[in-house]
Amino acid sequence: MGQQSDGNNLTSLWTLTSGGNGFANPVKKWDNDDRTTGSWSWDRSKPVTGDFNGDGKTDVGILYDYGQQTGGTNRTGLWRITSTGTGFDVPALAWDSNNR
Repeated sequence: MGQQSDGNNLTSLWTLTSGGNGFANPVKKWDNDDRTTGSWSWDRSKPVTGDFNGDGKTDVGILYDYGQQTGGTNRTGLWRITSTGTGFDVPALAWDSNNR
């Protein structure tokens, strides 16, 4: 994770499952090594959890600050990473402030 030699950031989603008396080893469930979601920076990301699609499973939402655009407006995106019950789907852009 973090900035790679090509200047892009590698983002990963890890889970740490609790058994009640502690946590199991971290397991990587997803990363953007295929670059389909773009290059994310941790300091511009605000991850939150919740059941965002109403299926009873905990999903991950990431509010992402793209910063000021060339026209002077600020851009924000909301990405949703939906739980499958055993893993997570690839992130999908759920909302973009440029498309209001």
